[in-house]
Amino acid sequence: MKGKALLMILLLLGGYLYLNGYIKIPDNLSPDNNPYPPGEGSGSGGFSTGEVAQGLRGTVIEMGASDAYVSLSGERTLVQFEAPAVNEALMGMAYEVAKKAYEANPAKEVRVEAYYLGEPVLGLTINNGNFDNPEFEDIRRPEFKVESDLWLFDVLVHNVTVTNETASVTLEYLADGEGFWKDYFAMSFLILEDAPWVEEVSITYLADNGSLTLSTSSDDILRLHSGEITADELPNIVHISAENAGGSVEPGATCAPSKEEAYRLFVQAYNNVTSLQASGASDEEIQEAYAKYQKARACYESFLTTTTSAAPIGEMGEIKSATLDTEGTMVMKFSTGELWNSDQLSQLTGEGYDLMAEPWCVEYPALLGHWIDLGEGSLDTLDPRVVPASGYPVGEVSGEIEMGHVYVNRNADGTLTAFELVSHEKTGDCSHRITIRYANLGGG
Repeated sequence: MKGKALLMILLLLGGYLYLNGYIKIPDNLSPDNNPYPPGEGSGSGGFSTGEVAQGLRGTVIEMGASDAYVSLSGERTLVQFEAPAVNEALMGMAYEVAKKAYEANPAKEVRVEAYYLGEPVLGLTINNGNFDNPEFEDIRRPEFKVESDLWLFDVLVHNVTVTNETASVTLEYLADGEGFWKDYFAMSFLILEDAPWVEEVSITYLADNGSLTLSTSSDDILRLHSGEITADELPNIVHISAENAGGSVEPGATCAPSKEEAYRLFVQAYNNVTSLQASGASDEEIQEAYAKYQKARACYESFLTTTTSAAPIGEMGEIKSATLDTEGTMVMKFSTGELWNSDQLSQLTGEGYDLMAEPWCVEYPALLGHWIDLGEGSLDTLDPRVVPASGYPVGEVSGEIEMGHVYVNRNADGTLTAFELVSHEKTGDCSHRITIRYANLGGG
């Protein structure tokens, strides 16, 4: 762990020389492509062929470099070497190279630059022989910096593009879905650290059935990192666009190749929220999971019909009772009276559910569905002729259910069911047991 921490300190150091155009990156490190023009001896400031320079080059190679270039003058000693690896030993190697360079040519400034696979990685400057105050610098190109820093995550990076406005990364996400949002925000912040001038960070995730691009403004990333953004605001700071294998999809339209897959991801996200709440996870983890749930729900709802009408109401069916428990059977299908727990939700992919008890950390009972509030009343006196046949929400709504009110839900099959609250018991910080009475409109 100490070695990894040291490497991270190295990788996060500033790239002053590179960003200011001081370093010219060679195509490769062969003599024919040396970035410093050949001179006539060590005093020219060019590539030196004298005995001192050649001896120093040989010393650096003996220390483990695969190749090295040396430029000597009275004011400056410059050594560029190809490092065998980028690890916790690189800083020490650069420091020892600087010592050898100063012994060979005690100039006012000793500059050592480590390359890896032709890429500039680490710079070290020693002024006036003061080895007690070495100046280490990260001289990686921004694109290489982003790609190499993302090794912290379980991803396979395909492409990195950094401009004055945007840092864009295309990758494959190899970790499981539970940590997706946490990793997304962490990667976005890390990318912004490597390219702090950009206005937006964009990550495109590749999959067999297409790609998903998530973009967040730099300001929102910084606000999130400083704790200024609440859980309710999280869904609004991420902009999503998708491209399925069959072609492009307009931003916000869909984010899965099918309704069934969207529903599966929605259920998975919901289960993740409930499991985190039950396990006593941190507020940060729950907020991130809730943001993922909101996105998954929006994805699923984008596949739903836009109609707000329902099937003919007809007569009022038998009044029945049901209990929804967030720690047990929390989901109901009104047409059959069946109840399911959260683990069984995946079985409903083809047909959907009608009503779900929400396991939110609130004092009141909350139900998730496509319902409207008819106001004060009772099922016993409800006249089905006053129940509207249209005007029901297309997307699912979640809110408080009050005693003494009648609600009507537009079900997954297009029928309507009226229901009312009978009792509510809060069984835990985020757990509820809710009993309702209901009657299917149209019989049954």
